[in-house]
Amino acid sequence: MKRIFVFSDSHGSIEDMLRLTREGRPDLVLHLGDYSADAEELARACPETPVRFVRGNCDLRSAAPELLRLTVEGVRIFACHGHLYRVKSGYQTVCYAALEAEADLVLFGHTHIPYRDRAFGLELLNPGSVGQSSRPGWGLVTIDGGEFTTELKSL
Repeated sequence: MKRIFVFSDSHGSIEDMLRLTREGRPDLVLHLGDYSADAEELARACPETPVRFVRGNCDLRSAAPELLRLTVEGVRIFACHGHLYRVKSGYQTVCYAALEAEADLVLFGHTHIPYRDRAFGLELLNPGSVGQSSRPGWGLVTIDGGEFTTELKSL
């Protein structure tokens, strides 16, 4: 079984990500942008945990990729910040991109609003903002034998 912690929109607030990662010891952390430097700092502080990240609209100078396509125990994941797919206006564009990438799971941020649903045969998860938010939160993906579940978690 693999556990993936999903963070987004930390905006310079890394304390909760550090605490959760140190206490929860996930198999992987994915940071969906807006302050990819926070993800880099998390990776340095928790070298035993793999940390992957994308850049968001506030990461203009970052060398991080705009999206990640990865497979974990047979589950195909499409991870992005979401701004390039205009997720504040709806999820159709990001879903089409994920379908084109033959993904099972779409992870995105940008809106700061937690969201979890199924659409177009895909599971969608936006963990909300782990940083500056009136309702800070994060996401958990659990993968076991090619099957996966997603959860929204509050801080």
